[in-house]
Amino acid sequence: MKYLNNGLRAFACALLCAMTAIPVYAHDDDDDDRGANPALMQARQKLFGIENVDRKGRVKKDKVIASWATNTTYAVSVRGRVILLDSYINTPQLPTTPIDLRRVKFLPQDFVAAKPEAIFLGHGHGDHAHHAAYIAKLTGATIYASAETCDVMQQDVIRMFNDPNLHNGGAKIVPNADPVKCVAVTPANSRPGGYDENRFPPSQPTRLHQLDPNVCILAFKFVHSGTAPVDASFPHSPLFNLGDARYNGRVIETPLPAVTYPAMFPPGTPYIPPNNVANRVPGQINTNTGGVGTDGVAKGGAIVIFYQFVLRGDDGDDFSFAWVNSAGPAKEGIGSDPGLVTLAQYNDPLFPAETKALAAKIGAGLYDLIDRLPETDVLFGSIVSLGAANNQQRDIITVIQHMKPKVYYPGHVTDVAQQGSALYHSINFRETAYNMGFTQSEWPEIRTQIDPNDYLVPQVFDPSDKRWAKSDRGRNRHGSACR
Repeated sequence: MKYLNNGLRAFACALLCAMTAIPVYAHDDDDDDRGANPALMQARQKLFGIENVDRKGRVKKDKVIASWATNTTYAVSVRGRVILLDSYINTPQLPTTPIDLRRVKFLPQDFVAAKPEAIFLGHGHGDHAHHAAYIAKLTGATIYASAETCDVMQQDVIRMFNDPNLHNGGAKIVPNADPVKCVAVTPANSRPGGYDENRFPPSQPTRLHQLDPNVCILAFKFVHSGTAPVDASFPHSPLFNLGDARYNGRVIETPLPAVTYPAMFPPGTPYIPPNNVANRVPGQINTNTGGVGTDGVAKGGAIVIFYQFVLRGDDGDDFSFAWVNSAGPAKEGIGSDPGLVTLAQYNDPLFPAETKALAAKIGAGLYDLIDRLPETDVLFGSIVSLGAANNQQRDIITVIQHMKPKVYYPGHVTDVAQQGSALYHSINFRETAYNMGFTQSEWPEIRTQIDPNDYLVPQVFDPSDKRWAKSDRGRNRHGSACR
């Protein structure tokens, strides 16, 4: 009987071990508790969903998952590899107790805990690049940005290390002043698209290797949103940049009777400490980007980088997505980058015509470059423009017309835009597209996300879905661009 009981116990153990080894996630080894990482699991489940992350903090490798984290910031898992697109968080606040009443219920520390391997910055303005140097410093993540923005990242590290941080007992924000790893996607003082009139084609992307070998990343300098003269080629609809009056609370007196909207999200304690030292409280730290270079001059802010991620492999996956956090008047060649002209110069009849013509060619070169990119399935793009008063969403619509994505996520709807204004911008996008003669049957599927309900709601894509299948011509474009 002793030997029988031992045999039964051995059989039961073998059966149990076999059951626990059944793969639930597309990971390399089993899902038992050996090597479990509760902190990493919790952080990544917050970003990508409980159903998509295992006990070891590994995200499903057979999916691409993107979670919106305000403005144009996304936490993304590409075949299980975690990255950030921008690092900004709109109005971060310290948690409240016993109920968390914040509109935005996460902080830069949540990004740190998720251990991204890279941060791709669309441009260096604070509403995109805040917290990037802090996150990179504490995780070892590689930042990708313009050369000018990389310069700023190093200055941010020095500032944070030198911050006395007295309201937190003098604890250092970062452990040392050593530089973070920041890869310059574009050279300093370069033209959009790297435009070179002596090269064919004159505009070309840069190949990035962070996610090799399974993901090809293409990047190039684009044009920041800005004002151009009213485009007379299409009629214009008024844009209503109106936020939700209920967010902060508001009394509307006309027409009578007056209506009172109680605040859905009462004012809380800011995560970033105020300028008045006496008003600072424990928990507040300044992880914002400074926005200046080594010479003390503002740099990198308006230098926009356009990124495309193309999945590769022998299993026939064809999925690709692109991300651009600002789109400007490339049609006229108006902007602050080398080779472009300012609005004043564009409007000046005495300004050299050949300079204006070159600026327009640089802009046209960007659209030609987009035409030559691998086919894009999903576009995460800004729907808000600093030139919206004149031309509404014309510039991002023009990008979409050239890129032809199947799905479009409108972004930048919490900054510059009013909080809660996403539906107004989405309505005006449709009106402007129609006015431009953009046939509705050719529009992408528009997936408008509404703050704050859609924050950190995972958008899950199956790269092997037939929806993303490419023609032979499309696959050839993938291969030629990603050699």
